[in-house]
Amino acid sequence: MYPRPIIEELAASAPPLAAAYLDPARSSLHVTGRPVPDAGDFAVEDWMFAHADASPAVAAYFDYLRRAKGRFDAVSQSLGYWNEDASHSLGHDRWSVGWGGASLLSIAAALYTLRSYGVGGVVLECGVFKGSSTACLSLVCEELGYPLVAADSFEGLPDGEGHYGKGDFKGSLDEVRANVEKLGTPQAVRYVKGWYSESLQGWNEPIALLWVDVDLQRSALDVLERVFPSLDPNGVIYSDGFTKGVDFDGDRIMLTGGEPAGFYRFFQDRGLDYKAKPGGAKGLAMIVPRCKADETILFVEDKFAYLTGRLGL
Repeated sequence: MYPRPIIEELAASAPPLAAAYLDPARSSLHVTGRPVPDAGDFAVEDWMFAHADASPAVAAYFDYLRRAKGRFDAVSQSLGYWNEDASHSLGHDRWSVGWGGASLLSIAAALYTLRSYGVGGVVLECGVFKGSSTACLSLVCEELGYPLVAADSFEGLPDGEGHYGKGDFKGSLDEVRANVEKLGTPQAVRYVKGWYSESLQGWNEPIALLWVDVDLQRSALDVLERVFPSLDPNGVIYSDGFTKGVDFDGDRIMLTGGEPAGFYRFFQDRGLDYKAKPGGAKGLAMIVPRCKADETILFVEDKFAYLTGRLGL
């Protein structure tokens, strides 16, 4: 899954390497029905590095990734503080930074690719905490022209589940606004306050990318039940809460707990096609709806790690 101008240059320069990205029958730009290289085959990535000096498209993509990583790191470093409202039983909400730095880079890359293919809509973030991911994403959303909608109760979790308790991960709206104004691009962000079962009711704005970090199974269901129909056919979902070897069964989601259980039940109960795989950072899943049984998700975590590693990110 790489930006369109890069794939077009790849097709002209090395057609066999581009074949998987040019399947005319694929259900979305994130998948292919054609054979894909093995995870350890970095021929496409090596081609990009070999052509970076001569290709404006590759150079622009690399510069964007470097810029995003630097800006995300700055947010994480500046936003770190001890949370006076911490209440999680294992202390997971003691530090103010949730997602930031390199952990969001695959989402930033996905947004760049979506924009290159002309996919419109908003970026909907569900689960904000203190605003670290909101601040980071606001920076790239502003650059790419995507409105960012940050939805949260701003009162902590609505209920208990597993090791989570009611009120955990609280960040007030005033606190989040202040953090985004200090470290992000506030003009790119719109806030939606309330419990998802109410605040997202009647949602009808097209969504390019849905980012879910809600911890609870019920909250994941509340989000999906209300906004999934608005996801663009080429849109994609990223979710927190997924562990390799636990929450994935091949390219399917296991019925475990938390967010994975919410996704499992949503797709299973409705008989909806999808595929899922690790999304490029610890705990992150990439979920592609409407993916057919004979299709493969183009994003490969090891390939993205190879790319960003060679870039020094």
